[in-house]
Amino acid sequence: MKLNTKWQVLIIVCVGIFMSTLDGSILNIANPTIAESFSVSMKSVQWIVTAYMLVITATLLFFGKLGDKIGNHKIYTWGFLAFTAGSLTCSLAPTLVWLISARVFQAFGASMMMATGMGIVSNTFPSNERGKALGLTGSIVGIGNMAGPSLGGLLVANFNWPIIFLINIPIGLMGFFLACKFLPEQPCDNSGKSYDVIGTVVFATAAIILILSLSFGQSINVSLLITGIMLFIIFYVYEKYAPTPVLDFQLFKIKAFVYGNLMGVASYISQTFVTFLMPFYLERLLHFSPAYSGILMTLTPISMAITAPLAGNLSDRIGSSRLTSVAFILLTSAHLIFSTLNQDSSIYTIAAGLLILGIGTGLFGSPNNSSILGSVPREKSGYTGGFISTVRNLSFTMGIAASVSIFTYFFTINSKHTSFSLAYGIANRYVYLISAAITLSGLVISLVTSPARRQQKFSENQF
Repeated sequence: MKLNTKWQVLIIVCVGIFMSTLDGSILNIANPTIAESFSVSMKSVQWIVTAYMLVITATLLFFGKLGDKIGNHKIYTWGFLAFTAGSLTCSLAPTLVWLISARVFQAFGASMMMATGMGIVSNTFPSNERGKALGLTGSIVGIGNMAGPSLGGLLVANFNWPIIFLINIPIGLMGFFLACKFLPEQPCDNSGKSYDVIGTVVFATAAIILILSLSFGQSINVSLLITGIMLFIIFYVYEKYAPTPVLDFQLFKIKAFVYGNLMGVASYISQTFVTFLMPFYLERLLHFSPAYSGILMTLTPISMAITAPLAGNLSDRIGSSRLTSVAFILLTSAHLIFSTLNQDSSIYTIAAGLLILGIGTGLFGSPNNSSILGSVPREKSGYTGGFISTVRNLSFTMGIAASVSIFTYFFTINSKHTSFSLAYGIANRYVYLISAAITLSGLVISLVTSPARRQQKFSENQF
């Protein structure tokens, strides 16, 4: 692999990462404005994010496995075009229903890129540089998230909200051109096995129903929750006997793969408690402008952008286990700080929490992903990247739905006998105490499984 080739590949993948993270972080800042524009509640506007994440979660394994069969480079390239077309459709939305529907279309493009991009990078770089490369992609995630809130705040303050989708179009067209021209062919799985359509449909249905059960504001829909859990059980049993299962059970024999994804759940669920709810706190309780809120929210991605490549480089030398443990300590500390926030909180307290959150997030992502990808065979990198992204997006979606439900429940109860500000502060405290408990569970998993995960690498003898 020529030196210039691997860096060309990394740049192309980073363009897609930048576009998708910029879109997501801008949208987080714009959600209150969109809610006001359409005269809808926080609970309603969450579906702009939730529908997008649901579609991605339901299709990632499909696109990851399809990429392994026909070439990850092909799926990634056409994902650029689909995402760009979806962005244009979003910008034209006259109603909330239209916008949610357009986000569904946009999500297919995002899923195509998310499912294959990580595997392309992993296959392109040698094992002793994989952590560094994934660390740089983590830095781009930070830069995209960093640019989003400040840019989104300025755009929403000076233009109508559709501008946040229009800026994706030139980036997406450039990415599509670069991918067509420069992405090399990727290794394919030539086993000749067909795809498990039934398993894919059952998994997608189970994921959607599970998220819907958590998305009813004041209470969990128990019947939907039970249905979702039962469908996941049916999916698992079916996969055990399916001739070409969606689940690659051989990968579940790899401890680094299993434990890394379990820790990912704890990290990703807790992140969205902050990214979705924090802008509402800043704008509705502290009465900050969207522009000022956006600037403040950039503290997390700035610290993440600095930390991620350093963590990736360090993980190449010492492994991931120590880094993930330290990351969860920082994440837990950040959520405990957020649990103290109310209408009188100092800007310095908020800033400290956002900085610590960014450092912890940057310290976790690239070492954990490098450990997982380094433990699997190259021809399964697309599936593995898709699986990691499925876990991340399902966790993100559950985090949004759960945080909104928890907040709404405690806010509704307390607002009946106290002021808006006090009720908001109480609900805020419970939300972040629960997210701190989640990250603390991640710390326990990291510490207990550290010996098994330490510097585990793939070898043919595993299978």
